[in-house]
Amino acid sequence: MVTEMSIGCAVFAAARALASWVGSGRAVTAGGALKPALVPEAARTIGVGCPAKVRRLSDVPEAHRAWVTALAAGLVTISGTRAVHDKSAAEPDITAWYAALEQVVAAQVTDPCEVDPRICCLMTLAVLSDEAPPLGAALRTAVENEMRVRRDWDWRAAGLIERHPVDQMVGILRDFGALDARLAVTALGEYARREMQRRLPLPITPELPAAEMLRRLATVPEEDADELLWRWRIPDDPRSTGLVDRLPELLWAAGEASPAGRVSVIEVVAARGESSERLWQAVRDHPVLGTHARWLLGEADSVRDRRWLAVDFALAALERYGERDAWYVLKDMMSGDLHAGVRDSRHPEAARLLKALPAAPPRIPVYQLKISLFGGLWRRVQVPENYSLGALHRMIQVLFGWSGDHLHLFEHGKRRYTDPFYPLENCGDEELCRLNRALPAPRTKLTYTYDLGDCWRHEIVLEKILDPEIDIPICVDGHGDNPIEDYNPDYPEEPVPFNQEAVNQALAERLACQTAVRGDDGDRRGAYPVSE
Repeated sequence: MVTEMSIGCAVFAAARALASWVGSGRAVTAGGALKPALVPEAARTIGVGCPAKVRRLSDVPEAHRAWVTALAAGLVTISGTRAVHDKSAAEPDITAWYAALEQVVAAQVTDPCEVDPRICCLMTLAVLSDEAPPLGAALRTAVENEMRVRRDWDWRAAGLIERHPVDQMVGILRDFGALDARLAVTALGEYARREMQRRLPLPITPELPAAEMLRRLATVPEEDADELLWRWRIPDDPRSTGLVDRLPELLWAAGEASPAGRVSVIEVVAARGESSERLWQAVRDHPVLGTHARWLLGEADSVRDRRWLAVDFALAALERYGERDAWYVLKDMMSGDLHAGVRDSRHPEAARLLKALPAAPPRIPVYQLKISLFGGLWRRVQVPENYSLGALHRMIQVLFGWSGDHLHLFEHGKRRYTDPFYPLENCGDEELCRLNRALPAPRTKLTYTYDLGDCWRHEIVLEKILDPEIDIPICVDGHGDNPIEDYNPDYPEEPVPFNQEAVNQALAERLACQTAVRGDDGDRRGAYPVSE
């Protein structure tokens, strides 16, 4: 019965019509979507409206939904730059129906906290399965509450108004026949709910085993570890101090974890300074945790210990981001022949790291950034892609003549970063995010706000990626005088004119200073060595 219902749902009817229209071939983009010029005709084919100007297929959600469904069900196949109707494709069954639902949810629903949008789908179906389910704004509130109880949504989900994920989800579920016209859950909806409960990972709650918590930590960027651990801590227990009481459990589990999960826990415990000494003493002879513990206790300072730690951090970077970032970590934390250093480390997974590393030192791409403030005031700078946002902050201070006396903040999409020594609420560590992750492709942007009172807001654009390697950042152009940082009308002062030569001299001096303290790219790894 479920299979018969899936054949008749609205989105599959639209997908079939779209597949017939595709026929022997239609042009598609490199990402496999219809070319924008074809979208109005595709919309007319399935009987939906289309805006006068279309930039991409997703500008028409109904057509986008039908296209994703046609691809997921095998009704349309793509070869190179053409899509064709596959007339030999079998009639979609319940497996194809569910696969299409998952892909449409992933493609069309934006989760405010960047969690798997299928979780919001599951919670929407769960709330609507109640005997007297809430509707409208009450439905949104009920799902929000469920997501917060599960600890999937946090402060970033506050004040949702436009493009609420629950509203997006209801439209998709109706088109797929999982909800009827009255928003009651159908047999298809029950099937989807059971499948999602089976497939999705358990929510992060205090009951989640420490080993599973470490597996979750290994899948997220380092700066997200604190947020996940906050969800896992013991809540509302008057005898508990929260996460502190669970650190021994977490630390012992780290001995059996992957490098990425282990390093996340090591960093969290290390951040507690002297108060964590008892924990380090307990694991100082552990075969995996011992080197970390002895280093943090000040009992290990040999070159081999440094190399062991470098390999552990590099393995964590390899697991999270790939071989290029693993190489950058080794470059930060070791000197000389990095391959020889890895071999000499006696780390149990040194061979795995060596296999992943390039045979010769890779050239470090150079990012050309345009950093604009206001009214035509800007600087153009070239900088290696392995620099951290923290290093970028220190460069901007030089480029615009700032004093560094005020707080600052980077914003990249929904993520925010700042100096970990002056933490701001809901911000990640700027030293843990490199430029190659914050600005992954030309024309991508981030913002930098200096002085959160006066709000000097800079726009940073990656203009292009260059091949020639450079050792220090270089200012290649600029316009406008340095702004007056703390203007006082009682003591007026003239702005300092932009001087490219003086700026480059200051950048070189600043880099030499930070090299001695923080390593070549300014990356600060808590209490860990940054070079030999």
